[in-house]
Amino acid sequence: MKIDIYTKLILLSIAISLWGILLKPVFVSEDARASSAILDVNIKQIDGRRVYGTIDVNIEKVDGRTFIGPSLPVKVAN
Repeated sequence: MKIDIYTKLILLSIAISLWGILLKPVFVSEDARASSAILDVNIKQIDGRRVYGTIDVNIEKVDGRTFIGPSLPVKVAN
């Protein structure tokens, strides 16, 4: 009889642990962090056309909003 109770308790603790792992993202959010290192980006094409030479990428306004400082909204599309 003791083995039956012991087995049920072990299986119950495993089930509770698995549910905890499953539900962790719902209750605990982790902040996304960007690297502070400089990233060399090479652009090959823009709208299907090959890019030659250099492109001026001094960004002052996005959607009519002026940006000063290191933050800039980025949308990545495939």
